[in-house]
Amino acid sequence: MRLDWAIHLSVISRAVAAPPEAAADGARYLVPAAPSGAWAGQAGLLAVMQGGGWLFEPPRAGWRLWVEDEKKFLGFDGAEWLDLRQDSPSTPSNPGTPPEITSLPRLGINANADEVNRLAVSSPAVLLNHQGGGMQLKLNKNAAADTAALLYQTGFAGRAEMGLAGEDDFRLKVSADGTLWRDAILVDRATGVVSLPNTPVAAPPVRELFNQSLSAQGPGFAVDSYLAGSQIVLPAGVLRPGTRYRLAFDVAKTAAGIATPVISLRFGAAGALADPAIAVLSFPVQTMAVDDGRFTLDVTFRSVGAAAVVQAVAGLTHTLASTGLSNSPGPVRRATSASFNTSLAGAVIGVSVNGGSFAAWTVSLVQASLENLA
Repeated sequence: MRLDWAIHLSVISRAVAAPPEAAADGARYLVPAAPSGAWAGQAGLLAVMQGGGWLFEPPRAGWRLWVEDEKKFLGFDGAEWLDLRQDSPSTPSNPGTPPEITSLPRLGINANADEVNRLAVSSPAVLLNHQGGGMQLKLNKNAAADTAALLYQTGFAGRAEMGLAGEDDFRLKVSADGTLWRDAILVDRATGVVSLPNTPVAAPPVRELFNQSLSAQGPGFAVDSYLAGSQIVLPAGVLRPGTRYRLAFDVAKTAAGIATPVISLRFGAAGALADPAIAVLSFPVQTMAVDDGRFTLDVTFRSVGAAAVVQAVAGLTHTLASTGLSNSPGPVRRATSASFNTSLAGAVIGVSVNGGSFAAWTVSLVQASLENLA
């Protein structure tokens, strides 16, 4: 009977301090410290239910037993029971599993580790938890030309990698096939400057379009003449209700010419007199006197598209009070266009100027702008 329970020894528990009631014949326990009842004074012994009573047997050095409720395998060294997976001494002649594992050649967890992948884990998830504070995962490399990186794969073919890949600048790169790699993000280790090597640089939004002419134009303008520097080519989609076209130009008048000055706002694809005049503003007549002044034009798009409408306001300030460029000290003129189509591809907005018969104007500076764009 002793051989029956001693060979391949297994105990139900080593944590039960009082004899279980109605224990089955053959039930075995390792009696813990401070037992009670029929086990009193039997701490450290094996308790075996046999023929309705408890038999006690002291363990001997070298005995091994399985603890069923803990699923642990223990060995007796003559003084205490040791967990054979954790507490076995490790010596060159008797290597065991030390309490602290400091140098395993490789480890596979539900996976086969190899000489390159010395730690291999096959699992739905991996948790690395803090112990009372923060947590760092450290990847240390030997030299700058080596790699310390995280590699993401599909079917064991690389798709993305981030870290220090062959240098000490941080990079994130991606691959469609695991062979050809493209850098997505680069971070300079010295400056922290971030670059996106394969991301197209978006053109800055258009806030204002501008044109000008710094060269003198004239003497002339006795007939309708397109004003160089007034034209602005419109990119597609920049116009919206509230967009403003503004123009200013300086004029020096000789004594010749007494006609009515006319400013025509033109919109079309030519950027020349061939473009239709959408607003015409006529000023008071001139007089036969030398004068200089500045014309301004402010145009606001009330609507855009196939039935666009603009409101134009023009003004003149000049040196002489009521002679020269105008017999009025500061005339202002307004005009509202008929509907026109702003969806014209390659459209140009600009101005032509007619000083009238015998005019000998010289225009010294032209400045044009288009503001409040979509």
